This record gives sequence, structure tokens and C-alpha cells, in this order.
Amino acid sequence: MDKLNRQFYEVARSGSIKAAAEKLHISQPALTTAIKKLEGNLGMPLFHRRSKGVELTEYGHVYFQYVQDIQEKHSLMLHQLSDMQERSSGKVKLGVGEAWWECFVSDAVTDFSQKYSNSSLHLEFGNGLSLIHHLLADDIDLFVGHEILGLDTRHKIRFIPLFQDTEAWYVRDGHPLLGSYEAFAKASEFPLLRVTPDHSRHGDILNQQSLEKMSLIERSKQVIYSVYSLSASIDMLTRSDAVMPYTNRMISRFEDKGVRVLCLNEAQMGQVGIYTKAGELSDKTRSLIDLITTYSNKG
Repeated sequence: MDKLNRQFYEVARSGSIKAAAEKLHISQPALTTAIKKLEGNLGMPLFHRRSKGVELTEYGHVYFQYVQDIQEKHSLMLHQLSDMQERSSGKVKLGVGEAWWECFVSDAVTDFSQKYSNSSLHLEFGNGLSLIHHLLADDIDLFVGHEILGLDTRHKIRFIPLFQDTEAWYVRDGHPLLGSYEAFAKASEFPLLRVTPDHSRHGDILNQQSLEKMSLIERSKQVIYSVYSLSASIDMLTRSDAVMPYTNRMISRFEDKGVRVLCLNEAQMGQVGIYTKAGELSDKTRSLIDLITTYSNKG
């Protein structure tokens, strides 16, 4: 960001020539002159002068958005350069769903950190589609999650299978459907609690058939609670009559939280594995994949 824009930015943020001048370590007259020069260059007033400071004009608001965009892009660029430097020295960036972190990935990461005690590690939690986006944008090197069916074939990614899991339906202890012979059929009469569900804003990586399926779910008339945190989902489940679909790998971990299995949905089986970009992998990334694979077989 050039000098004049930086000075304008600080005045706009603080609403005060005096405060901005102190932050910029220049005199008030010098800063006032600079702002007048910028307004002269643009041919329009950017600030209303008040007795207790300054306020942006309608032109000033537009220009502030422009300068703010420049600042954000500059900060993003610096972050990307720093990230590139860290990766060149061996930093590994891993994405993972909360269930897999609890079941086996945390143990793998512990071993990895002990093996490479001088290596930096970044952890990103999220659902499948969001982590695919992070992978394609080079924000992460790999992630652990369900195989995503219906990915657009233009994306060059690799999937390493680990194991198959089955969807279980969970409810609170004492739920009206527990012990019912018609639990499976009647479950749709209760609210559906979706843990970190995929979002339509990430649907651009799916083919048309998968997009239509996602749209049908979002248009459902069933009451749906979408919660982007596993711990918050458990809290909400134990305080409501909702039904929560989630991996059967968490059955024993949920029991201590007052959550019971209503039934297994055998029609919803999925492959869990590791996604990476196609191409060569670093030695550290390969080592982490080996550790995750080993611990997934123990889980």
C-alpha cells in the first residue's frame, strides 16, 4: 500500500487526524496536508471535518473499501509467501474431520510430532467439501475424510482408502424412539441434526447429479439443525428430540455423553480415506500418511 493510501486508511479507521498521526509517527499538519493532497488528486472530498474528529463522506466510504481490499490482498500475499517459506523448510498442513481426529488421527499426529520435533504442523478442521477446496487451493497438503462421490473429474486429486464405516443414527438417552420397532420409519418425524454438513457454496467441485442431490436435502420440509461443531452438536442432541446421523466409529465415545444409538443405516456406508493432490509427495507427508494408515487400522 502506498504512503497516501496508508495515511488515509489510518485516518478513516481512527476517525481522528490526531490519533492517526500518532500511530503513523508524523505531525498533524503533515497528515492534514497529505489527506488534502489525496482529495485533490481524486477531485472529491473524502472526509467531513467535525469538531471532534472526521467522518467519511459517501466518496470516502467507496474509497475506503478500495483501500481496504488492497490491504487485505497485501496481507494475504505476505501470508502466502510466509507459508511457502515454512513449507520449503518442511511444514505439513493437514485437514481432518472431528470424528477422525478423535478416533485415530490425533495419535498419528502425536507420533509425527515426536518423529519430526523440529517440523511445523498446521491442522485444519472441516467437512469434506470445504477441505477439498483447501486442498485445491494449496492451503493444506492432505486431509482425512469420507470419499466424496460425484467430484468433477477436472480436479486432479488422489484418494487413498483406509476403511469403510456405516452411518449410525444417534439420539439422547430417553428419546421417545428408543426401543421402538418403528424407529427407522418414524425418525423423519423428528428434527434432523446435521453435523458440519456440506455447504452449497462449495458445490462447484461436484458434478450436476450430486448438486441436484444436495439441493433436494436443503429443500426438505423436515426440521433441520445444521451445526458446525461436534461438541455443540452433542449438546444440542442431548437437549432435544433430534436424530443425528454420524459415523458408527463414535458409538463408544458417545455413550459417556448420554448419547445412544437408535439404529444403523446400512444403506449409508462410506469409504474413509486420505485425499492429496496428484503428483509427488514430500517425505514428511508420506510419513504422516503412513502413521495415519497404521492408527486407522487400530481404531
